Amino acid sequence: MQKSSENKKTRTKTANLVEAKLTAQEIALIPLNQIIPGIYQRPTHPTQVANIVKSFDEAKLGTLTVSQRDGNWYLVDGAHRLSALRTLGYTHTACLVLQNLTCADEADFFRKQDDDKRFLKPIDFFRAGLVAGDEKCLKINEIVKANGLQISKSHNSFNEIAAINTILEIYDDYGCRILDDTLRVIVQAWNGLSKATQSDSLFGVAEFIHRYGMVDFAERLSSKFTTVWNHYSEALQIRGVRGHKSSRKKFCRVLVECYNRGLGNSSTKRLKWIDEDVLV
Repeated sequence: MQKSSENKKTRTKTANLVEAKLTAQEIALIPLNQIIPGIYQRPTHPTQVANIVKSFDEAKLGTLTVSQRDGNWYLVDGAHRLSALRTLGYTHTACLVLQNLTCADEADFFRKQDDDKRFLKPIDFFRAGLVAGDEKCLKINEIVKANGLQISKSHNSFNEIAAINTILEIYDDYGCRILDDTLRVIVQAWNGLSKATQSDSLFGVAEFIHRYGMVDFAERLSSKFTTVWNHYSEALQIRGVRGHKSSRKKFCRVLVECYNRGLGNSSTKRLKWIDEDVLV
């Protein structure tokens, strides 16, 4: 990549719209061994660097952002990508070079650079995955549709699932078979109840099936959703919850307790709960 022959200049107004600062910018090929990390940079995490190296795609790398000051190039954004490039043996990379900035200006740029960005929402990520032919997104969409449901931007009814990250996590943690079983038993047992296809319910049922299988879930729990939900909500208020994994176990334990109601202590159908640290 050759160095741009002309600087691109942009004007950035201050918050009070009184003063304006002229920042010169150019795209240039910079030696990696001459880029100095800014003192305000976040610590570089080896795992993130390793992930970039493992799935490296130069087309998706973008440009690092550096500031040319005092005869040096100071890194403003791209520490993990810089480390990955060095690991891969690169000697130069294309950078957006900023000029006329002080160290304080660089730090302010670093902390505010994402202010005007719109990050992908889960629905946008998923839909783009379908168009891109992503195997996971295609399989999940197939499973959801096969159960008479659909991935939706907003959760307006039982048939619309807005908890896309939950669906993706169930697929990753338990596999496509349990995702399919989870949606099937929810449709069988709680068809029409909008809360039944929300994140907590989906996670809890997936955990239940992961532990105990399908058993006769629909037959024993079809009329107990209100009890399950109320008991779960009370458990969250009393004991709180720490993360998705704890939440799904709490919901699962409530399901087990409701499932066991009416079964004698000696019944072979009773389910045994083994995580005694998960209280409800």
